[in-house]
Amino acid sequence: MPDSVRVTLQNTLSVETYSKLQSDGVSKLKEIIGKRIDAFCSSELENLDGAPKFETLLAEGPIHREIIDAAERLGVDMIVMGTRTHSATKQFFMGSTANQVMRHSDVPVLVVPLS
Repeated sequence: MPDSVRVTLQNTLSVETYSKLQSDGVSKLKEIIGKRIDAFCSSELENLDGAPKFETLLAEGPIHREIIDAAERLGVDMIVMGTRTHSATKQFFMGSTANQVMRHSDVPVLVVPLS
């Protein structure tokens, strides 16, 4: 894989989740989550020839907005997201994060269904 390829992995906590965790030492929790994500990605990529460089981000806020803001800040060429299947009713009333990112992003969004 060319050296110019860079992968950024972002995990975003919703405002509600962040609020619940605030009293439980969020900074320590963010540190633990970041280390676990880094360790997971390193172990998954270490055996791949030409694996891309990667970095991880941990954010809190409205998830779709944090993803779009990070994409703009980093100047990415594409956003790749995994998505879980939700009921049509839930998507109608709330909208999925992937749908919100697709609607508001200025860069292409590739959505990969997770099984």
